[in-house]
Amino acid sequence: LAAVPRPAFIPEDVVRLVMLAIAIVLPAVLGGVTLLLFEPEDRPKGMGLATQVLRGYPLAPTLAVTLVVLAAAGTVRKLDSLVHRREDAHIAIVVRPGRYDALVDTLEKTLRENDLVDHRGKGSTVLVVPARLLAKIAGRGIGRYVPDKLEVLQGPELKVSVYPADLALSGTKDTVARSRALVAREIPSHDAWFTTARESQEVEDRMAALEKADPATRAAALPELDRKLLDLVIDQDTFEVLYRRRLQLAVPAELDVHDAAEADAPTPKEAADIAAPPPAGILGSRVSLGDAIGLSLAALAALDLLFAARMGRRRTDR
Repeated sequence: LAAVPRPAFIPEDVVRLVMLAIAIVLPAVLGGVTLLLFEPEDRPKGMGLATQVLRGYPLAPTLAVTLVVLAAAGTVRKLDSLVHRREDAHIAIVVRPGRYDALVDTLEKTLRENDLVDHRGKGSTVLVVPARLLAKIAGRGIGRYVPDKLEVLQGPELKVSVYPADLALSGTKDTVARSRALVAREIPSHDAWFTTARESQEVEDRMAALEKADPATRAAALPELDRKLLDLVIDQDTFEVLYRRRLQLAVPAELDVHDAAEADAPTPKEAADIAAPPPAGILGSRVSLGDAIGLSLAALAALDLLFAARMGRRRTDR
């Protein structure tokens, strides 16, 4: 970029003013992006909207520091895994409000019964404190992704860190694979969502209600749930997650292949046929935290490159 000549018809002062304007406006854009992390009905309005946009100015430097700290912590963790020949894996979940402790309790019980963990402790404050500061500045849109505490389950060959939107597993290949299977089978929907799209989470809400229902009530509700699954426009991975969790709700009558209700249930082939590309996150009613941070970092990086290009050009002119 530094080697690209500046058009003669654009004065140097104009370029400086444009870059200054970008530096002033970009944090406000970052504050505006955080609005996309709110549920549509919870997004602030009026003065609250202006306040949220202005949060972008202290948020920009805080976000940069937080990402550096988390990147360093992630590097240390990866090096530790390499030294001890451990495999890292992640399970995407979203802990339901107020259900963090219940989720950890269920997860601990499941893994203890299978001799995978034998200790429960607190996670590193290095991973919690910067995120809390970020959430305090950014508001409750990001706050729901930030843990008030971090619980860690550990055994001789496995370590599980429980985040509000992720389960981080580190261990031998066999224990990690076994743990992932146990989480998919044993963790109930009323403790966490296993998908992130609003439409799929609404289906999970129905499943959570049916988990505690009696067999008759469940049998009556499942055909309608199956029809809802067929109508969802979601990506294939999300559908497969929902379909596996729906199969866990099966009642004894469904085990008979001649039962009439079997025809209403989607087959694996139907699951593949109805799979559709995922909705565009940044254009939808709600985006993920990763989308928002990615957009912000791309804008900051572009601004940094512009400044670097101008400085290089000025050195070349001298």
